[in-house]
Amino acid sequence: MKMAYCIRTITYSTLATAALFFSVVLPAFAAETLVSPATGSYTKGQTFTATMRVNPQGKNVNAVEATLTFDTSKLQVVSVSKTGSVFSLWTTEPTFSNTQGTIQFGGGSPTPFSAQSTLVVVTFRANGEGDANVDWKTASVLAADGLGTDVFSGSVKGTYTIGAGAATPPPETPTPTEEPVEELNTEPEDSNDNTIAFGDPPRAPEVGSKTFLDPDTWYATTTGLFTWDLPFDVSDLFMEIATSATNTPTKRVDPPVGEVLLTDKELKDGVQYLSIQFKNQVGMGAITNRKIMVDITPPLLFTINVRAGNSTSSFPTLHFEAKDPTSGIDYYELTIADREPVTVTPDEARLGFLLSQLEDGTYTVRVKAYDKAGNVTESSTPLLITAGWTKPREGEGTSSFWDIFSLRNLLLFTLFMAVISLIGYIIYLRKQFTRKEGRLRKETKEIQDQMEKIFSALRDEIYDQINAITKKPRLSRQEKEAVENLSSALEVSETLIEKEITDVQKILR
Repeated sequence: MKMAYCIRTITYSTLATAALFFSVVLPAFAAETLVSPATGSYTKGQTFTATMRVNPQGKNVNAVEATLTFDTSKLQVVSVSKTGSVFSLWTTEPTFSNTQGTIQFGGGSPTPFSAQSTLVVVTFRANGEGDANVDWKTASVLAADGLGTDVFSGSVKGTYTIGAGAATPPPETPTPTEEPVEELNTEPEDSNDNTIAFGDPPRAPEVGSKTFLDPDTWYATTTGLFTWDLPFDVSDLFMEIATSATNTPTKRVDPPVGEVLLTDKELKDGVQYLSIQFKNQVGMGAITNRKIMVDITPPLLFTINVRAGNSTSSFPTLHFEAKDPTSGIDYYELTIADREPVTVTPDEARLGFLLSQLEDGTYTVRVKAYDKAGNVTESSTPLLITAGWTKPREGEGTSSFWDIFSLRNLLLFTLFMAVISLIGYIIYLRKQFTRKEGRLRKETKEIQDQMEKIFSALRDEIYDQINAITKKPRLSRQEKEAVENLSSALEVSETLIEKEITDVQKILR
């Protein structure tokens, strides 16, 4: 029987290393929804419009979904219009329920927008006295960031007073001085007509324009097409351009039309209103004063003032302030030599823009002033820099203690610790193997010694028995063969066992 031993077996295990997580905080921004106008006073039975709007506060968004509620005991929805909406795609068509007092809609725009924009226009009829609220029940405003992040932060509701007095809806902007208009007798009474008219007076026209999309945005053009739906029962249309948000149009358009093209003959710089009113067999309807904000004049010329620093090593400060009497200054764009332009807010320009990191020399500073309609005026001035600043050489720079915690250093440290742990584990396994090998050598040596003693005793005993047998005067043939076989077996067993012990000793060398 041959004994086989497998001694040199080492199992290598792979150690798990800790993963590194770094969280990056993204700049958050908020958008709000609002009802415009937010307040107003109307008489019972009168119809009026409220515009549902979104204010992204300068950030890019492209979708809004909302549900609004209103007081059904004081208000009734006549219609919900998409005319003039910033959306061209509708995930939820505008719907309303006068039983449940809800208005729902959802839409999106393929082109992101960042200015305050119209969503839908709702026409209400006042049917009860008291204060009536139009509030946002749920709303979501999705950012155009590729992730559909909901940036909705809050809403502004509408609160309207319904009473028996005259309706005085508040203007959306300060009312300019009204120009005298020609008073026309647009409602001649027929003393011989004793017919009683049933139904409602026309609702306020819903005016939209692809050129002047947002009533609260300035535009650098004086030409635009305005459209509206003309109800089948309208018999007369009154329309004119006014400077008041509460204007009542007096100029009759015959026959009534569903659109008008305004040009520079009608539109001038400033805030104007396209005033439209329908009339049917019941009487005069509600008035729409569609705001139009026009500014085609660039900002006035301005100068750039350079104020030297307090020391020879400090940089100068630039002061500039442009004026735009119509829409106002939106922002500045500052360029030094051939560097990238820097956007400067009006407040920063007014307080002073501190220059930095400019080597000594003469530069040309150019500042472009943009008004809120996009018109631009540019000014420039030479600039001498003597601060003694020099551009750091590539690879140089300030360092701090926290620089050692860079991503590269942390990764190298993790790999180093993994290698150290693996080496320690291998050393541990080798020590375990060495300990077991020593014990095996010891046991093999003891087996060899015991076998030698056993076979020596066995050999002596066999020889003694053989001698006792051979002292007989005569041995039979079988007894002679048994003695010879026993001696032969003893020699073979001893030889085999010695060979196995020798093999084990060779493996342990």
